[in-house]
Amino acid sequence: MDLTVGTLRLLVALTLRDPRMAARTVMRIPLSLQGRWLALALMAVLSALLMQVMGSLLPAPTGPDGEALPQVSPFFWAGMVATGMVVTALLAFAVGRWRGGKGELPDAVILVAWLQFIQLLVVALQIAVMLVLPPVAAVLEVGGVLLFLWLLVNFVAEMHGFRSLGLVFLGVLLTFFGFVFLMSLVLMMLGVGF
Repeated sequence: MDLTVGTLRLLVALTLRDPRMAARTVMRIPLSLQGRWLALALMAVLSALLMQVMGSLLPAPTGPDGEALPQVSPFFWAGMVATGMVVTALLAFAVGRWRGGKGELPDAVILVAWLQFIQLLVVALQIAVMLVLPPVAAVLEVGGVLLFLWLLVNFVAEMHGFRSLGLVFLGVLLTFFGFVFLMSLVLMMLGVGF
């Protein structure tokens, strides 16, 4: 499969129309595990660049005393996005396998990279809408979160061969809250306050 602009456009349309079929298509992309990790890293860099663009369009954040807060570095954004994608891929793979799924880690990595690409398109659309109709951008942001969840559930279900989207959705929620709880415990044991 050649990743031209035309095929990417068709794959985006397929993702919105039939996420499970799109997941099968993405998993068949002939990339090695290293290539799939590189795709994930590229999505992190592109996300950081897009966040910089969005940050330049918004008013500078200020503290309680009205002083401008320091800008977040694009390297920080890239690191945060990359960490989030790696954790998502590892959890999607490991928890799914634990629950009897048949997915493989390389598939989890490329699916999370593709999911991030779709999110980048949503953020780009949000930036465009923010310039023309700012109130609609907030609605689009909520829609982007719902789309992310819908695609994640479908991708995990297809990767592992699960039939019930409802059970996969429940598994995604439980995994998310379990991970947040576990990280909170770790941070408390390390003495990091909130």
